Amino acid sequence: MLLGIVLHGAMSFIPGIGIIWGVQDSQSNGFYAILLASIHGWRMPLFFLVSGFFTAMLWKKRGLHALLVHRFKRIFLPMLLAMLTIIPVMLIVSGYVRSQPASESAATVTDGNTDSEEPGEQRGLAEIDVSAAVVMGDLDSLSTYLQNGGDVDAKDAHGSTPMHVACLFGRADAAEILLDAGASLEVTNNEGATSEHLLALDWETTAYIAELVQVPVDRDEVLAGRQQIADAIKEETGRTAQVMTARDARSNGLEGLIGLLFFVPVFHHLWFLWFLCWFVCGFALLVKLMQTLQISAVSDKWLTSWLRYVWLIPLAAVPQYFMASSQYAYGPDTSVGLLPLPAVFAYYAIFFGYGAMYFGANDQSVTVGKGYWWTLAAAVLVLFPIGLGLNGPDRPGNRIVFAVMQASYAWVMSFGMMGLFNRLFRSQQFWVRYLSDSSYWLYLAHIPLVMLLQFFVRDWSLPSLLKFGFVCSATTFLLLVSYQLCVRNTWLGALLNGRRYPGRKESTQTRESTLQVSAPAIEESI
Repeated sequence: MLLGIVLHGAMSFIPGIGIIWGVQDSQSNGFYAILLASIHGWRMPLFFLVSGFFTAMLWKKRGLHALLVHRFKRIFLPMLLAMLTIIPVMLIVSGYVRSQPASESAATVTDGNTDSEEPGEQRGLAEIDVSAAVVMGDLDSLSTYLQNGGDVDAKDAHGSTPMHVACLFGRADAAEILLDAGASLEVTNNEGATSEHLLALDWETTAYIAELVQVPVDRDEVLAGRQQIADAIKEETGRTAQVMTARDARSNGLEGLIGLLFFVPVFHHLWFLWFLCWFVCGFALLVKLMQTLQISAVSDKWLTSWLRYVWLIPLAAVPQYFMASSQYAYGPDTSVGLLPLPAVFAYYAIFFGYGAMYFGANDQSVTVGKGYWWTLAAAVLVLFPIGLGLNGPDRPGNRIVFAVMQASYAWVMSFGMMGLFNRLFRSQQFWVRYLSDSSYWLYLAHIPLVMLLQFFVRDWSLPSLLKFGFVCSATTFLLLVSYQLCVRNTWLGALLNGRRYPGRKESTQTRESTLQVSAPAIEESI
């Protein structure tokens, strides 16, 4: 959960991220995209593994009915409350920071590539996020960018040119300026689509993308704008582009409804809580089914010995094959709609299911984590680079290797981290318990504060690493203060962690080991 602050704190420093994230920092570096991928590849898989473990623990200790009641109180209710409070605040903050232009003295540069002798015109050019200018209809900035020699076909992190963006959102005025500047209609993005292809993109997917990047759109305006762009293309080139019309949008009622249920963002960063609700209900049904059919448990050797890799890696590689299809994507996709995307749901269900079965193995010596030092090294130095190098759409053979490498990375990192934490935190440590208790609140509340701090430092000319460290540390500190003062010993703390904490410090002699002391709090929140 705490690594969520690191991931989202790094977002603004990724080159070209402005189109999908509220803040684009003036100092960007590709290192942050690699950092994000390296953590994203194993963080949530391990989370769901641990969640499955504690779900099985609660079932064994309290019974199925108590488990469902517990998860309703600790998972569903906090999710609902956060959707009514934190999500609206996040959207307001995102809209505000996105609407604020960069200061005239700020330049968007890549660390290590700044030329102190660069002409003033080029430094001014770097200040302009051309894709954002198209999205927001900032024609003055777009014209300035082009007049100063800006690349009319410059690609963002998703391989999209300004013309792609104009066609997607129906920005006809911007498209005409780009066409006059010689924008190519043959350039494809990471998904292999030309800008003309996006003129026919269905409304549901368009609305999903617009919501994701916090761009207000009106269906009739977007469709009318696309038609104007198609007319301009025909006048410019003589060819006719297919356009999604209002009539087409209405005729696809059922498809549109399905698209809305899967793709319109409802849960945002709370999606994992929604997944847990599904998984717990599925777990309860499977328990009843296994009890009825008297199905025996899986043998421990398939759960704790090296044989676990024989079936876990291929099993997780199957849904991974259908995810991370764009050139720069790595690891599992994110599903934020009301209905989970099948591949994403299946992928995390595998980790949750293994965690539930692993509890039954009673592996108190943490056999799965032995040799953690070399497993972590192999994952970071071998599996991750190979998987990252093979990502993106390609031939089926490469995609298979790509999926296997990523699934291997997720499992090896998960088991390695279990071994590492068993080695470092097996004996009781109060600060570990405190961070464990607070992490639920910190994750729920962090994004609005992260965005505000990223906006605060956006135009500073300091190295990105210093700004990134400031954003992460300040966010953590301020949220820990809010947890101590406003959450820990209140009804909210009881809702999140299942208990109120006394004001006095517990006696060290009365505490058990960290594993024993932390388990109740962890199982309350996970």
